[in-house]
Amino acid sequence: MMNCELLATCSALGYLEGDVYHREPDCLESVKDLIRYLRHEDETRDVRQQLGAYPQDKVLFDAVIRYRGGRGEAAFASEKVFVVLSEKLYNLLQLDWEQRQEEDTLLIERILLLVRNVLHVPPDPAEEQGVDGDASLHDRVLWALHISGMDDLLKFLASAQVEQQWALHVLEIISLMFRDQSPEELAALGQGTAGAEHGEDTQELETLRQRELAEKRARALQRPSRHSRFGGSYVLQGLKSIGDRDVVFHKGLHNLKSYSHDLGKEPQRVPRRRQAAPESEPWRRSARNVRLFLRHFCQDFLEGCYNRLMLLVKDQLVREKAQQHDETYYLWATAFFMAFNRRHGFRPELVSETVGVRAFHFIEQNLTTYYEMALMDKKEATTWARRMHLALKAYQELLRTVQEMDRSPEQAVRDSSQVIKSESLCPSARPLGCP
Repeated sequence: MMNCELLATCSALGYLEGDVYHREPDCLESVKDLIRYLRHEDETRDVRQQLGAYPQDKVLFDAVIRYRGGRGEAAFASEKVFVVLSEKLYNLLQLDWEQRQEEDTLLIERILLLVRNVLHVPPDPAEEQGVDGDASLHDRVLWALHISGMDDLLKFLASAQVEQQWALHVLEIISLMFRDQSPEELAALGQGTAGAEHGEDTQELETLRQRELAEKRARALQRPSRHSRFGGSYVLQGLKSIGDRDVVFHKGLHNLKSYSHDLGKEPQRVPRRRQAAPESEPWRRSARNVRLFLRHFCQDFLEGCYNRLMLLVKDQLVREKAQQHDETYYLWATAFFMAFNRRHGFRPELVSETVGVRAFHFIEQNLTTYYEMALMDKKEATTWARRMHLALKAYQELLRTVQEMDRSPEQAVRDSSQVIKSESLCPSARPLGCP
């Protein structure tokens, strides 16, 4: 339950009359109090919804954005919330640089950070137990973002000459939008007929069903018999025990496949710094309409934004204008969008910024740095290994793109591939681990 101070603060916000929310004169001060005091809300999120009812009030809207920055993802899975944010961001971007004040620039940054924070909320497998194709909470947020037009504003920020200061913010938001997606699946989506795609889904379900039945049969065979002590003993010829005699097996024959000399021994504990990093593969498939929207976003982004945005981001990274380890977003975008372009009607001119000698050198430099830091910083070895994995995936995609250029019907593209290979893959610039 809310304490008296929080209850009084909420009462001073205003009141709802029909579909119109009327604010009190002390509404702004009450919102500032909420930023300091409000820490717990119920699942209705009614106060949070009411706080976004006045986008035309600049000072109040700025305070609300600061308050909403720490809230959860569920409250933003609504088209109304993103419509308010999109309209406010659109109006701010319409201002010329001569008219844009420092407060306007700060509000643009806060809106972008708010969208970033909402998309950054990790999924909760305990709450989202739907099958592939169901709309998860992240999918609903992406769909609300799309319906409100926020995705078009992101593409504008990525391509506009006067908005280059937001390059890293935009790239980070895009990376979070595609965090559960596979570029190969998005590229293949919609290329076949609906019946063919339905047939593939049916075949996949049938494969999973057969696998489940096989596991059930295996578990049934492993059940102990009624007279487990009289199952007999067997001699495994050709498999020596500690001495020179053959191994004597005292269990049922259905357990023979799982026999090992280490059976019954306590496994050796592996130190945490030597444990393999967990896989970060997509754990579920998004709803079809969300995947179609993301596929069209990839196409538009490659055609109008990719080369320019990657040039700006790399320039900020080289000049050390970005925060530490922001190059991971650059590496992810290189691997993801180049893979999408390679599988979706390969056009090398769309990814020309990240196909070249400088791109090979930049990625190889980061790959070497991550490898050396993983050896020196033992406590953070897993973190450095993940970054090294991103760099390796980007380097792999560069090699695949160059290989695809070799098979191009255009002579100019094949000549460019030969130049890249001769200057990037020479003995003095071989990738890490090559002889």
